Amino acid sequence: MSTKRIIASIMAFLILTLSACSNTSPAADTGGEDVTVSDPVSPEIDVEVDEKQDRLSVPDNLPEIDFGGRDFRAAQQTSRTYEFYAEELTGEGTNDSVFNRNLKIESRFDVKIVSVDYDSLSSITNDVATLVRSGTDAYEVVSHYAYRAYTPIHAHAYRNWLEVPNIDFSRPWWNSLANEQNTINGILYTATGDVNISSLLTTYAIFFSVPVTEKYGITPESLYGSVYEGTWTIDNFIELTSSIYKDSNGNGKRDDKDTYGFAAWPGISCDVWLASFDQPITLKDEEGFPIPAINSEKTIAALEKMYHFYYNTEGGYGDVSSAENEVNMFAADCVCFVPSIFDDAFTVYRYMDSAYGILPYPKWDESQEMYLTNSRDQYTVIGIPAFKSDDDLTLIGTIMEALSAESWRSVYPEYYDIALKGKYSLDPDTSNMVDLVLAGRNYDFSFLFGEAECVRIPYLFRDMMADRDSNFASRYKKLEKSLRNNMKKIRAYYEG
Repeated sequence: MSTKRIIASIMAFLILTLSACSNTSPAADTGGEDVTVSDPVSPEIDVEVDEKQDRLSVPDNLPEIDFGGRDFRAAQQTSRTYEFYAEELTGEGTNDSVFNRNLKIESRFDVKIVSVDYDSLSSITNDVATLVRSGTDAYEVVSHYAYRAYTPIHAHAYRNWLEVPNIDFSRPWWNSLANEQNTINGILYTATGDVNISSLLTTYAIFFSVPVTEKYGITPESLYGSVYEGTWTIDNFIELTSSIYKDSNGNGKRDDKDTYGFAAWPGISCDVWLASFDQPITLKDEEGFPIPAINSEKTIAALEKMYHFYYNTEGGYGDVSSAENEVNMFAADCVCFVPSIFDDAFTVYRYMDSAYGILPYPKWDESQEMYLTNSRDQYTVIGIPAFKSDDDLTLIGTIMEALSAESWRSVYPEYYDIALKGKYSLDPDTSNMVDLVLAGRNYDFSFLFGEAECVRIPYLFRDMMADRDSNFASRYKKLEKSLRNNMKKIRAYYEG
């Protein structure tokens, strides 16, 4: 079987199990830590199905319960209302799939799905803690960006998802990649499933401009071939791009109007590099509690390599002024390759005249078995407020399981198959690349506490790149004691 055929076979299988697959990355260089990992998916599996029709035939096995017209209130940020709620049919496939999903669930269980909207992230995470303290029953579930999960967890404001009836986290509509990482000592305070379409939209990949790369003799076929062959590594990527530069506006200065091989804001997209190199930030000890793992020889080597690429090569441009400009430069045909989330394909790249393609982040070396990435720390997580009683959990479990299952059947394919892979990408190989990227998503537990107990270690790579500081050993030494002490605090949150 050819390498390309092997990849295609993996992709067909992953389409059926994408949301439920386990993290199958090999053991990372973690400075002496022992890690147990599962075996990768067998490349010999060959499945040909009508994937959308097959999803529609998968039952959720929920009991038929009449909830007597009760409200199912979902608190959420206005920026993420599209996950739980659609006000009316508009003719836009993604919106209408959410509207029809809710209508189906409401009719089946005699409930009314209600959106409780908050204008800001801080207001929703602070308010749930306040409401729990006062005992005010305001909603059934609350969703927000993952990186602020520590606020309600600090306040003991969430119940354990693993105690909720009618929830089956083994089913494909739950994101086991995230949920397994975020389960500590049998406790999962924040869950993620296919109702949270943001976990797809905030996933990072490498986007390339077809006309700009072809000017430098780089074709889509050669790029896809490198991925299929397993030779798409960071060293090869740097070699491919580091000499590409043109002073396009002729002002004698390197700026956002010039042409580069690779351009990136030294900010949030830098969070992906350690994940893509299979270097964890935290691991779980023999008791299942998180411990630091970032202090390794690989982290040091990766930081030095990427620092040199961003700042000391002709074709690498690490002085992009903002994440927005990172996207705008690509849309303006000023760069061959940029790191982007899939949402950029919906909001900006859909209006481009130029064709583009999608690639996974490069591997550290050819011995790394999988292409890996992560979602932004802004992917959505869902909590159950502690003011909900045991009697409420049947409603919550049943409706959340039904919403997630129906999202997997009808909403996720609308985004994933029709919009992302069909409407906006202009190359048939892009479908395989999207599958490959999503199969390798990493959700390090540390992002839930990154701004608090984890003293920004999930952002350490980003912060050091922005500060133009490549001395990892010195930087880490300053925070190591606080980090290890704070890990004890995290342990206390999960000891019941």
